Amino acid sequence: MGQPQSKPSKPRFPQPGDHIYCERKGGLYDHHGIYVGDDMVIHLRGAAKKLGELPACHKCGDKRVENGEIAKVCIDCFLDGATLQIFDYGVPLLEFIARKRGTCCQRDSKPPHEVISTATDLLERNGFGPCDMLTNNCEHFAVYCKTGSAASYQIAHHIEGVIATGPAGMLAGATVAVACGVSKGVRKTSSSW
Repeated sequence: MGQPQSKPSKPRFPQPGDHIYCERKGGLYDHHGIYVGDDMVIHLRGAAKKLGELPACHKCGDKRVENGEIAKVCIDCFLDGATLQIFDYGVPLLEFIARKRGTCCQRDSKPPHEVISTATDLLERNGFGPCDMLTNNCEHFAVYCKTGSAASYQIAHHIEGVIATGPAGMLAGATVAVACGVSKGVRKTSSSW
């Protein structure tokens, strides 16, 4: 059984406090961030040494802020030519099951001003920890800003796929799950299984 098809969120321009995302690497994964208004997005982007310096941008100009692995950039730099999508919160269980993982969750969102305050505070303190694909990625960051509890539904889906491949997949999945639990403790989770 394949991945559920994504039901794109209703087309609209993002509002301050929205969790936005876009596809990367031809749909291999989605990149997530928090739209904070004034065409700016705060996101966990990984260490500059891993990703390289951000290119100069006439739109970001002096509004761009980089602090360790968290950056505030214009929406154009965040999207990098990809299509904007808005992550939906408070979706019913059946809709959550039917949609592509990493596009929605059942949890309710905090009010926009609290979401922006959380993202801004994490940016100013560089307080989300080092970026790690499995245990501390951009989706964890955005979901944490919106709900107060970090989760990565797209990673959970990939782990579920490994487990579904049989005993060898289960062994690999268990190894990954144990490694994630040991490396991050109980502060963040990769899913709400």
